[in-house]
Amino acid sequence: MYKTIIIKNNIDTCINEITSNINNLAENGSLFCIVKTQYKDGIVDKDFMDLIDYGTSLELCYINTIVIPDDTEMLDNVLYCVWFTKDKKSYYFNKDFIREKSIWKDVEWGKREKNYNSKGKDPGNVWIPTEDDGKANITNHILLSKNEILDRLLSTTLLENDKYLLINDENIDYKFNNYNCDFKFISNNYSDIYFGKLDSESMLDDYNGKVVFGTSENMNKIEDNTVDMIVTSPPYWDLKNYYKENQIGQESYEVYSNRMYSVWEQCFNKLKDNGSIWININIRTRNGNPILLPRLFVEQCNKIGFKYRGISIWHKSSGIPTSARNLSDHHEYILIFTKSDNSKIDINRFEQYCDYKNDKISHKLFWNINRKAGSVGKNTIHPAIFPTELINRINIVSTNKGDMVVDPFLGSGTSLIASLNNCRNFIGYEYNEGFKELMNNRFETEIINYKNNKIDYIIQ
Repeated sequence: MYKTIIIKNNIDTCINEITSNINNLAENGSLFCIVKTQYKDGIVDKDFMDLIDYGTSLELCYINTIVIPDDTEMLDNVLYCVWFTKDKKSYYFNKDFIREKSIWKDVEWGKREKNYNSKGKDPGNVWIPTEDDGKANITNHILLSKNEILDRLLSTTLLENDKYLLINDENIDYKFNNYNCDFKFISNNYSDIYFGKLDSESMLDDYNGKVVFGTSENMNKIEDNTVDMIVTSPPYWDLKNYYKENQIGQESYEVYSNRMYSVWEQCFNKLKDNGSIWININIRTRNGNPILLPRLFVEQCNKIGFKYRGISIWHKSSGIPTSARNLSDHHEYILIFTKSDNSKIDINRFEQYCDYKNDKISHKLFWNINRKAGSVGKNTIHPAIFPTELINRINIVSTNKGDMVVDPFLGSGTSLIASLNNCRNFIGYEYNEGFKELMNNRFETEIINYKNNKIDYIIQ
């Protein structure tokens, strides 16, 4: 029996090898599949969520998905490491082997010893280790080699005399310490995402914002085929309650799914043929089982007619803690769809974003953006406020000045602020008119030329 099985290959091979080896995995063992998104003619053919679906259908327990930058020239530089076990109660995992030092520990207020684990900070599910100058300033982001990734997985899941299986797409001479290893080589090739190119910018001087209080299941205030880009962070199912009757997210899963389908249908109708939609969402667990909302939205959007183009990773340095035998949650997914093959998304505009002190990681699909610290987002009617910079970037890579941007779940108004500040016109739908005061406060302080921009409020 194998204590750890690692399969690094394409998704089809991973599925075949899971089928062949599931009975060879120990009850307290872990199985990892390291994959990249598979494309066919620039459209997603399969992604890591297909593996989660398949593994859970065999009654494997889903633990987490680790994302790791790949050393590649491709735009899609994301490796997904999907982690399963047979038994959530007994699997072995020791995160102490991959802890990094807490860089604030000996600096200023960080000297308070009670704030820190003496073994190092809690590792997360984004694997980009750092180096620092000893004064809490990061000096380098480290791109892990393939062998270093394997070392991390094996060191956390093996005990002395344990046996592991490695199925690799590289025929390398790899052996982890002195553990017993079986090795299998299966070759593989990766393809890449591609987009179109934006036209020249508009020369307009004024831009308008509009807030419609009503459900985006019927966006009749927007004409069909007039929107250049849609960006949104939709409500999760059965998670946050915003205390208004008939809100999306507090009904049965079936009703929630049907209502979200209606929203995506509206979005498809409103978009121009070369428009795109960006959906910020994550996987959540309920009663130990994964709630694959990203998978649901991909299936729904594909059925409606959208082209699924890939995923950008929103990397957050501050994460959500998990259990002692899991990794803290430090990322969310941004699903990217276009209405047709003729996309306005400009691959060249990704080049300007440099979030890491390592050019092999920056300029691609990893975006390291933290939520704004301070009072906004805490103790408010809408605590789940995402960062304006995230919407700034999506605006810039997918639209031109003067284009029309829409958010069907406006919330506190972040996407309106980002769009007007980047000289885009904007319409947002928000079901809860109780957010209006919070929106006003943010608009007055965060919109650059607030007095020169017209913002209308409409009750649908």
